[in-house]
Amino acid sequence: EHEVFLRFSDLIQGKTAVLISHRFSTVRMADRILFLENGQLLELGSHEELLAMGGKYAELFHLQAKGYVD
Repeated sequence: EHEVFLRFSDLIQGKTAVLISHRFSTVRMADRILFLENGQLLELGSHEELLAMGGKYAELFHLQAKGYVD
């Protein structure tokens, strides 16, 4: 899986790409993340910006990350 994302990253250099994923390990590599809920844009920013906002994205990220730590 890691190699697939490395290849994808190489293919989109200098281009715009849309990646839809529920996996935070995948979306972290995006320059800009659009967080949607019920079809509505809820939050927008980089991974770091969304974590700093402490909103729904951050809540779900920490919930998913906790599963890897416990």
